Order: sequence, then C-alpha cells, then structure tokens
Amino acid sequence: MSETAAALWASIVRTIVPLVVGGVLSLAVAINVPLDPEFEKLLTALLTAALTALYYVLVRLFETYISPKLGWLLGYAKSPDSYSENTTGKHVAE
Repeated sequence: MSETAAALWASIVRTIVPLVVGGVLSLAVAINVPLDPEFEKLLTALLTAALTALYYVLVRLFETYISPKLGWLLGYAKSPDSYSENTTGKHVAE
C-alpha cells in the first residue's frame, strides 16, 4: 500500500470509529427512555453528534497529552499529524 493510500485509510478509520462509538453510546442512553417517537429520533441524532464529538476530542487530548498509543481508541494508533511527515502539504502528481 502506498504512503498516500495508507494515510487515507488511517484518516477514514479515525473518522468512522468515533461515529460508530457515538451512535452506540447514544442508543445506550436512549434505551428505555419513554419519549414521543418524533422527539426520540431528534434526541438520538443530537446525542450521536454530541457523543461522537466528545469521544473524538477526549481521545485526541489523551493521545496528545498522555500517550500517542491511545490513538488506537480511534481505530488507528497514528495521529493525523504523522500521516504526512515528509510532505509540505502540497499534492504533487506522481
């Protein structure tokens, strides 16, 4: 796998894992909470977004300030700053 493909894969995994965790956490919170069906959908969507963002921010803080190894909580133990260590940020045709 090329370096570019590996970086792309890592970024995709580190995006999808928090979404899944946020969704599962929001469903766990919403279970057995008797609500109007329309409000329940809205609550689930809002909880998913909030819990996903919270999970991602906490893991990134832990990864940055405690140990880089904690990046595995996002599905891939490599932080975004290290995806492209040897590049200038410009995409060059190969």
